[in-house]
Amino acid sequence: MSQNQSKSTTNKYWKPGSTRPPRQQSSSIVDRQDSTSENVDLYQHSSMSIVQHRRHLPIAAYRTHILHLLEKYRTLIIIGETGSGKSTQIPQYLLESGWTRNGKLICMTEPRRIATIQLAQRIADEKDVVLGKEIGYRIRFEDVYSSGLTQILVMTEGLLLRELMYDPLLTRYNVIIIDEAHERSIQTDLLLGLLKKIQRRRRDLRLIITSATIDSERLRAFFEHQPTSISKTENQPEENKNEDEKLDECFIMSVEGRSYPVEIYHTTEPVPDYCKACVDTCIQIHENEKYNEQGDILCFISGQDDVLRIIRDLHDYARRLNDEQQHLKRKDERKKLIILPLYASLKFLDQMKVFEKTPINTRKIIVATNIAETSLTIPNIVYVIDCGYVRLKLFNPEFGFEVLTTLPITCSSALQRAGRAGRVRSGKAYRLYPAVEYKKMKEFQLPEIQRCDLALAVLQLKALGIHNIVRFDFPSPPPSKNLLQAIECLYALRAIDQQSHLTSDLGMKMAELPLHPAHARALILSLEYGCTQEILKIIASLQVKHVFHNPPNEKMRAAKLHSSFACQEGDLITVLNVIKVFEQQMMPQQFCDKYMLNLKSLKRILEIKDSLEKSLRRIIAKNNKILSSSGDDVIPVLKCLTDGFFMNAAQLSIDGYTYRTFRGSLQELYIHPSCILSAILSKQDTTQSQLPKTILFNELIQSSKIFMSDITVIDPNWLYEIAGHYYEQLSTRQWILKESCDLE
Repeated sequence: MSQNQSKSTTNKYWKPGSTRPPRQQSSSIVDRQDSTSENVDLYQHSSMSIVQHRRHLPIAAYRTHILHLLEKYRTLIIIGETGSGKSTQIPQYLLESGWTRNGKLICMTEPRRIATIQLAQRIADEKDVVLGKEIGYRIRFEDVYSSGLTQILVMTEGLLLRELMYDPLLTRYNVIIIDEAHERSIQTDLLLGLLKKIQRRRRDLRLIITSATIDSERLRAFFEHQPTSISKTENQPEENKNEDEKLDECFIMSVEGRSYPVEIYHTTEPVPDYCKACVDTCIQIHENEKYNEQGDILCFISGQDDVLRIIRDLHDYARRLNDEQQHLKRKDERKKLIILPLYASLKFLDQMKVFEKTPINTRKIIVATNIAETSLTIPNIVYVIDCGYVRLKLFNPEFGFEVLTTLPITCSSALQRAGRAGRVRSGKAYRLYPAVEYKKMKEFQLPEIQRCDLALAVLQLKALGIHNIVRFDFPSPPPSKNLLQAIECLYALRAIDQQSHLTSDLGMKMAELPLHPAHARALILSLEYGCTQEILKIIASLQVKHVFHNPPNEKMRAAKLHSSFACQEGDLITVLNVIKVFEQQMMPQQFCDKYMLNLKSLKRILEIKDSLEKSLRRIIAKNNKILSSSGDDVIPVLKCLTDGFFMNAAQLSIDGYTYRTFRGSLQELYIHPSCILSAILSKQDTTQSQLPKTILFNELIQSSKIFMSDITVIDPNWLYEIAGHYYEQLSTRQWILKESCDLE
């Protein structure tokens, strides 16, 4: 940062418990003189062998206790600080103590795929084995393990839920470990409820729940509340039954200590722009902290748009730094910078770059969303910057849709973020909010099952034979309105009948596909429309996104190149055009460079397309229809998308520039600026009155307004031709609601 920029910074950090610094102008965002505590050696324990590192972990002192408690209790809740070694060591302790001797496995679940792969790789490294042999992993569309050889299997929570459809009692596992349970995702809560039911039948199954921050007492009460009559497996020997009856249900164990200490600093006042404050803090750390030692920076930000903005500003700073060094013609003591983004929809190989070793005389700055908050151990992180916000999906049953919304984080999230700095060495955490604001935060985030769309969760439970969803034992029961909305959604999609049972022709098939119910319906019905290959590519692209490459400094050139694929039908058909052309290329790298496309994203789309095609072949009797294609005719494709996404339809309002859904909501919706339709309309100088009258959208994003993304333009008559059953019921309900309001 230049000298003038440095002097304009007024934020100052102080450590809670120390003397509050005076309110004066500071030349640095990071004031290193405001903490009265002793300085922490940031570089102690910086080089140890794997064996030494395992012995140094706090959880190593609890190894015997964990194994003893697992013999006595069916469910073990382990609470340990971030960096204590819970995730990597517990499965190894179980393996070493013989929990796989009878041929069954140890299963460990993670909320995210990148955490799954990274954890499996770390365990394999510590055991000095090849990943995919004794230690394996499973994520959606990718299995890396060996049947008969793998003993520890790490997988995403969603895949374990799918496995329950084929093996309801999970008979191939002795122990199941639910890691990072504090995230309370929908999959986590479903698994906890289902595993509690399974333990009533399988008294030998052990469950371990690990977390750094979770309401452990409430979770123990959930597992200890058992019905009086517990049915046992019929073929279980009588002596084993008597032995199992002596087992207690649940025990909470606390692991004290973390690997390395972390100093925490707060701003004295709220920052007006947390994105700018993140950039300034990164620059101050880079310029003021010592350069003769390694020490990378992890910056937590709310959403992908903010990540890209901060990345752009940091790249500008790095270029200025490089120009200064060349101008002075001398080697600057400041390190070179590697600036990397990390968010959920980022290409997988780009996500994995954050784990690569930082070169000598170089500092890595990673700008991440909450994907890096748990499970991940990014090497060499010493400094953490916490903006204090997170982007979450919130479901409004009256509105009928999920909306991505930016919210303040909770105390548990703040602790998790700070803990990232103490995983591999001592560190520092800089919070861009005052300590007073931290004390006002909620302790825990609302469980996802109480704030999100439940259509997929209800579909999965129905497929598992749980028909009375209301009486299902949830750790945190969802709102009744959300459940009712999910049932109505599945009924409109013809996934369930009037008795709320899965339909044999559509519902069971939808449940077997690892997709949202609307996506699954469109894929299955594409066989009737004769456009299965096109819908496979479109649905695969919705799992990846970001096909187009838009560098901040070349936006005009990128828009011009991308316009050669653009079409009036919207984003999904445009992406379909890109994929079709990409498949025909003999030199894909040159093609992507020429048109500024993401080569890895396109390759990933084709991989997912092939995987979905295999899944479709398993559930469809007439496999020859799967190869059906509509060619250049987009009408069957548009009608098929309408048949799947008809609930996500919006019509142009009377004002001519906003949209509203057909559900009668007064909420105004706007086309997202990143949509290809926005570029086409602006290029043609289209007036507001010429916006398409009816569109479909895939997702809603809230920032200054509520924007629709992944737009498809359709004929409004199709909605009544294809989904007349839904819109007739919708009109009737709206009329009844209007009449009741008038009577009141």
